[in-house]
Amino acid sequence: MPLEIKYNINTEKQRIQSAVKKFSWYKKFGYIPCFPKNINPKIDSLEKIYTALRKEYKERDYKKAADAAKKNFSKIEKDFYGRLGKICGKKIRKSYQLILTKYGVGGSYVPPDKIILNINAVSPLNTLLHEIVHLAIESYIQKYKINQNEKERIVDSIMADIVGPKKYKMQKRGEKYKFIDPLFKEYFKPPIDDFFKKLK
Repeated sequence: MPLEIKYNINTEKQRIQSAVKKFSWYKKFGYIPCFPKNINPKIDSLEKIYTALRKEYKERDYKKAADAAKKNFSKIEKDFYGRLGKICGKKIRKSYQLILTKYGVGGSYVPPDKIILNINAVSPLNTLLHEIVHLAIESYIQKYKINQNEKERIVDSIMADIVGPKKYKMQKRGEKYKFIDPLFKEYFKPPIDDFFKKLK
């Protein structure tokens, strides 16, 4: 199965705990993580947060999102994988663990194959594809020590190239990261090591 989808109250507890620990990091890079209603992660205890979670948790919301993810992804996955593989010049993994959540940021990834998707993201499908791109190039990100904002600009550029700029909104990362754009246009092609070397 291309997407092994999981969701339950325990995975939500894990997501919230992670978001609390990374709260300062999120703030540093301009992310606004979601928490249960009327919760302040800077002062509220995890037990209070978990109590709020239990009140909010409705499994039908996740089931609906899971069905939509499967349906929408199945329509484009073959074309998406083909385009991503061609751009990156490598074989792309085609099976993933997909954890659905209502908390934290829009999407996250854990190599080699784990994606965490916020079902309330503006475009859940684009967010899912965005995280797949992250996983596809993560080895290069680590190898060339690419920073967070540079990484996001590269992933956004790949996404815009695959799905089209009208269907994908680039994140605002500041003017200083736009230097990546002309380099991406000219050098992001196999072997993509050449592109990453240009960034350094």
